[in-house]
Amino acid sequence: MIALSELSDSDADQSRLRAFYESIYVEQFPDRNERESLENMQRYLGLKAQGWYGANNYHIVLATDAGVPVGGSISDFLAEAEAGVIEFLAVTPGAQRGGVGRAVLDETERLLALDAERGIQAPIACIVAEMNDPRRPAGVPDNMDPAARTLIWHRWGYRGLDFPYVQPALSEEQGSVENLILLAKPFRPEWQRALPARGVERIVHEYLRWAMRIEAPAQCVEYRGMAAHLGSHPEVNALSLAEYVGRDAERPLVVREVRSAESADFSAVMALYRAAFDGGPHCIDEREFRRALGAERAEAAYHLWALGRSEASAPEGFASFFASERAGFGGYVAFSGELRRSGRFPLLVARIEEQMLRDYPGARGWYAEAALDRDLAPLLRAGFRELALEYVQPPLRAGLARVPARLLYRPFGRSYAAPRLGSDELLEDVEGILRAVYAVADSRADATYLRLVSSLDASGGRVRVR
Repeated sequence: MIALSELSDSDADQSRLRAFYESIYVEQFPDRNERESLENMQRYLGLKAQGWYGANNYHIVLATDAGVPVGGSISDFLAEAEAGVIEFLAVTPGAQRGGVGRAVLDETERLLALDAERGIQAPIACIVAEMNDPRRPAGVPDNMDPAARTLIWHRWGYRGLDFPYVQPALSEEQGSVENLILLAKPFRPEWQRALPARGVERIVHEYLRWAMRIEAPAQCVEYRGMAAHLGSHPEVNALSLAEYVGRDAERPLVVREVRSAESADFSAVMALYRAAFDGGPHCIDEREFRRALGAERAEAAYHLWALGRSEASAPEGFASFFASERAGFGGYVAFSGELRRSGRFPLLVARIEEQMLRDYPGARGWYAEAALDRDLAPLLRAGFRELALEYVQPPLRAGLARVPARLLYRPFGRSYAAPRLGSDELLEDVEGILRAVYAVADSRADATYLRLVSSLDASGGRVRVR
């Protein structure tokens, strides 16, 4: 039987807090830069007992099973922002899928709503929470599948706040964290699709003051960056977390991995490929798909996906792409039938990024090539940016010459400015692509690589975007 309780600063509760911290908290938050110290938690409970928080509040909720900790949460009520913040919510792997996480969340939300009634005599405006961004690389391996976690928070009614959130360093020994997304569960009807930017800025300001103990947020470089962005926008979009990871019940996109050239899906995908591409210089021979599926690669992974609207439906689209340690590379994508012009391309982009980060969690983004006469609008809307460099595509079939092409890049996840790519980064990425995708043994001697070096030299070594 799961029991929920709120911890105080009593000796008994301090002991229970230590057991929770050592058995659950540290394991569930492996990135030390995201982790609050046990000593701080104990101190905050003491300050709460002294009335230090005033109209604000601080909560640690513990879930136990026969006295053994199985989950818990840490949260704050911010009176000035009329909002609550869930700093951490964790459940042991053995207790997941058993309703423990939802029970902890419900109790946490109840306490925060009660804080609003008592502290500001008004309903709470929203509750926000930090979560690892499932589409951003992390320096430390995640303790849970990021997409699965995201879908859980989606089912709990949370949405993603579309602004560049950065958690400042929690102490002098820790660093800031950029691979997070701030979630929100709005309770005001008018905030369901977007929150006022001024309100989000106030939440962040008070969160830094009361939870991170940054007395003057305006002097914090991370806060200034967030405030500048929020100050230039009237509102902050509240993203569907399911759509953010490429799932949408109203526009289902089923992905089936094509693992063999002998599968029925492979034949269907090749028929789609022939119908979508005209066999020009930017097209490969169908035999190359067979070779790609059968090839062993030490430094890259290849994927060929059949796409449909249901598990039982025949493929109505396909995608091929490579993932590697530094960056991914998009090959061919085509939609037909009811998938065509259905708004599913952003969902596919999200699913591809999820797969690339599964293959190589440290990768930063991915590249795509496009013919000079291709309409780039779908790629640009999906967050790709064309690099202002002279680029030629290696020959795709025997007897073909290199042809000029556009090279595009997209950093993983949300992007709010032109991508920052150093020339050395770009050259290393392209070198890897030439080896993994085009099977070029000596990449640095290849004409495509050398042409790119010359183009960079002409631009003063800067990677610009159009």
